[in-house]
Amino acid sequence: MNRHAEPEYRRYTAVLREDDRNYAVSPTKRPRGKATIEINGNEGLLKCSVKNLRSAPQEGTPAYGVWLVSQDAGQITPVLAGTISISEEGVGESSWSFVADNVYETALDIDSFITLEVGVKTPSNDLPGHRVLIGQLELEEVNFSEEPTMEKVAPFGQGLPFYQWWKFYPGYFNDWMYYPIQPITQACSGSFGDFQTGPVFQGHQLIGLQYDQKGAIKFLVHGIPGRFCLRDQPYGGATGYIYWHPLPGQQYRAGDYGYWLIHLDPITGEVVFPQRATKPPDCEQCNRH
Repeated sequence: MNRHAEPEYRRYTAVLREDDRNYAVSPTKRPRGKATIEINGNEGLLKCSVKNLRSAPQEGTPAYGVWLVSQDAGQITPVLAGTISISEEGVGESSWSFVADNVYETALDIDSFITLEVGVKTPSNDLPGHRVLIGQLELEEVNFSEEPTMEKVAPFGQGLPFYQWWKFYPGYFNDWMYYPIQPITQACSGSFGDFQTGPVFQGHQLIGLQYDQKGAIKFLVHGIPGRFCLRDQPYGGATGYIYWHPLPGQQYRAGDYGYWLIHLDPITGEVVFPQRATKPPDCEQCNRH
């Protein structure tokens, strides 16, 4: 792909799992599905397919609704993308277009949405009925139109002193031999004071340096974005990602947003453990899906 000729492209996916057991087409076939969202420039396309659903969720309601759901400061906002009809065999598929920076005229950007849900369609478009399927939106692919860069950031505000951080997108490394990037020392600085917690939060990673009080490098650090819950801890901590630190405004509560960190010896490259491990709660306790 010629990054200078093509518009910015993003792709999200959500694996839909059963949330209510009363809508299966049969006791032995449980409902499930998958959704994809493709953003090309500012044009968005949502595709959703489901299987093993009853053709009519309830009398007088022949279709299910597909909802994008955002959550900000405890405020949950469901937005109806459209309806999806189910065949007698329990299969349904449909697609809808939208504007990426103003999803269905809500003034919300696509990255404001965290989950996708399939629910019983109600006469009101403001609220869904019973939630049948749910899946978390994950950023799967990012292709930017500009040259790839590493951005110097301060993700923790005043937290974690004696650290320095750069944000990058892992896919860029595959292109470095073809697209030269600016050195780290030329990267612009930034703050995460107005960070977003939707799928865009999960699309990047951090590379960092920890210094001692004299300014000498102590450790190399790698950070993976994730919530404070066992599900988001990389490999369950087995490979060394045993420290978690929250973003500004977040705390050590189940479901809060931050980064899982691993520290490396800058000379040997071996994993080191300079701090006490952070034990996350089990995902069953997480109050955010």
